[in-house]
Amino acid sequence: SATAFANGLKQFLNEARVLAALDHPNVVKVLRYFEANGTAYFQMPYYQGKPLLEQLESEGPLDRPAARALMLPLMDALEYVHQQGVIHQDIRPDNIYWTGQGGPILLGFGVAAGSERAVLSRSPAERNYAAPEQLETDGSIGPWTDIYALAATLYYAVTGTVPTPASLRQTAVAGGHADPLTAFSTIAPASRYGGLTDAVELGLKLAVDERPTAVGQWQKSFTSLDWHRTVVAGSGTNAYAKEGKEWLPTILFVIFVLTMAGIGLFLLTDESPQQPPETALTTADGPLHNDPPTARVGEPSAEEIDRWQTALKADTTLGYRRFIADYPNSIYREQAQMQLNILDENAWQKLAAEDTVPAYEDYLEMFPDGLHQQEALERIDAMQQAEAEKERQRLEREKQDNLAWERASSERTIASFDQYIAAWPAGAHIEEATRVRRLLQDQSNDDRAFQTALNLNTKQSYQAYIDAFPGGVNVTSALQHIDNLTLRPGKVFRDCTDCPTMVVVPAAAYWQGSDEASTYALSMEKPRRLVTIDKPFAVGVYEITMAEWDACVNDQGCTSRPEDNGWGRANRPVMMVSWNDAEEYVHWISKKTGASYRLPTESEWEYFARAGEESEWPAGHPSQACMFGNVAGTETGFRWQHTECGDNTALRTTPAGTFRANAFGLYDVIGNVSEWTADCMNLSYIDAPVDGSAWARGICSSHMTRGGSWITGSKEIRLPARFNLKNGDRNDFTGFRVVREIKE
Repeated sequence: SATAFANGLKQFLNEARVLAALDHPNVVKVLRYFEANGTAYFQMPYYQGKPLLEQLESEGPLDRPAARALMLPLMDALEYVHQQGVIHQDIRPDNIYWTGQGGPILLGFGVAAGSERAVLSRSPAERNYAAPEQLETDGSIGPWTDIYALAATLYYAVTGTVPTPASLRQTAVAGGHADPLTAFSTIAPASRYGGLTDAVELGLKLAVDERPTAVGQWQKSFTSLDWHRTVVAGSGTNAYAKEGKEWLPTILFVIFVLTMAGIGLFLLTDESPQQPPETALTTADGPLHNDPPTARVGEPSAEEIDRWQTALKADTTLGYRRFIADYPNSIYREQAQMQLNILDENAWQKLAAEDTVPAYEDYLEMFPDGLHQQEALERIDAMQQAEAEKERQRLEREKQDNLAWERASSERTIASFDQYIAAWPAGAHIEEATRVRRLLQDQSNDDRAFQTALNLNTKQSYQAYIDAFPGGVNVTSALQHIDNLTLRPGKVFRDCTDCPTMVVVPAAAYWQGSDEASTYALSMEKPRRLVTIDKPFAVGVYEITMAEWDACVNDQGCTSRPEDNGWGRANRPVMMVSWNDAEEYVHWISKKTGASYRLPTESEWEYFARAGEESEWPAGHPSQACMFGNVAGTETGFRWQHTECGDNTALRTTPAGTFRANAFGLYDVIGNVSEWTADCMNLSYIDAPVDGSAWARGICSSHMTRGGSWITGSKEIRLPARFNLKNGDRNDFTGFRVVREIKE
């Protein structure tokens, strides 16, 4: 996929950046990297050879000299890599390249470059070489992690046996069993392998604190005296030292003679022109090999070739420049210039990212005639001009700050200091301006402070005025305003423009339910019991209207936009809302206002619906029902009609407040739409709460509704009548009314 390719490309470039910053003969070298043709490339020297894994599979385990030739260069390479702040984290036989000359090259820096590839996501073969701490989400990763992996790799290279994974070793040891890893000393005893045995067994310790913390420390066990004893079979330490000293000059002389003879024979017999070192171009999709360049007439001398190889190995601007100066007509000149350009570009990218004058000056010092010389000069000039302009602006701001302060001080008014503070929030005189302004404000007359309280019109603002001016001339008026804003029984208010109109009802005790003598009473309305409402609360004067519901929908507090059956919206009661929908509304209005809104409990609902009425009918008689609500009366002709009266309205909802209010000033407590409550369904009042709280036990997938509707008759429009619906039911005869708690 495109995402997978993008992630792979990012990992590829990260690995190239890590490798480009490393320079060690036994670490794979990246000469340059770049993006083109929708992918990415990086260029490396061309290495002849094969992965160590293939070498071992084709030729078998390493003997002692080969193991030493593998181990020492890789130890040096790891010590260098760690000094650069890089932890490889993925050393294994297929990430080591065995070159044609027999030297190892360390590959596979993808994890170190940030591929975020967890050990547990690797193949079982890869996990054989992973250190124990790599299996832990918070494991301590460091040089000791690479030491374990290299020791495991050498274990396989010498024994031909894949090491037991660290996870299996840990499990066995934790269970009280022997470590399942066959000891290296058993397969490769120190008598034959010397310090190699010590190094491998030390590196394969499971506990981090038992492994060396640095490669240099670890290398000492490998190059210990035990190793040198075995070089001269059967000799002691003194014999080895003596023999080494006696034979060393002879060995060096023989090597020198053979080398000179070889060079002479090569110059006399070799007629083929020298080829420049091959390079390999690697892309995000795989390696591409360049064809060798064609030879020129006049082959380079051995000295020229040696100088070129030395320059390549050093890979420095000084080395390439000296080569070009000493060999201006060399066949390697263009490649040397290309390498200079790569170093130039790398330096520019690094220093340009810093984007400072010293960084650009460093670039010009390193590359006075570099590819980006003109751009560096232009950026330095622009930065210096910007700095000069910044200083000019600072001096001008300081001047204007002082002038503004002089004006404010001379006028010495609140307005003048306000102007200074607004214009100069970080000015040199801001603390003094704030102090003087506060002093002037404290000296202002209480009429101005009282006007501020009037503008805010909250209990807190009036109390703040009284606290600041306890003897002020407006204290009496402020106390009156506080009294007007206090929510006491009978107080009508709204918390916001789109909020429902509320009225405070007093605390009281009343008889809830139906009397045994009632003609219409059902068992679910019994037994009648005394309920105590112990504190005032506010209740909606009207049922929640379509307009109030739409405000919730528009504010994304309510998810359902109910239909109106073509009857109209505005101030008609909302319908087609479930109990769940009603809960959305009360949560929204509570969050909007900061007050505690909720659905009424059944006890609260019957209390405010009765408003002191002890019978089961509004105004004490069934003939009065049509004066207080839109019900199914004689005008409907329904079989279940209320036969005592008719309301002369169409069979639909009517606008809120069309009929008479009860003694608490509440409209439509019967008729229009029935109203959801907070109580779960229960088929009687046995064990029901008597403190006015919601009955949270019962069948809570259904909740009780109260008050009847435009389509219900005598039984449902009585004050104690109860009805239940499932929480998700929506219909055109059910809505709701809200209550609000008073915490003052």
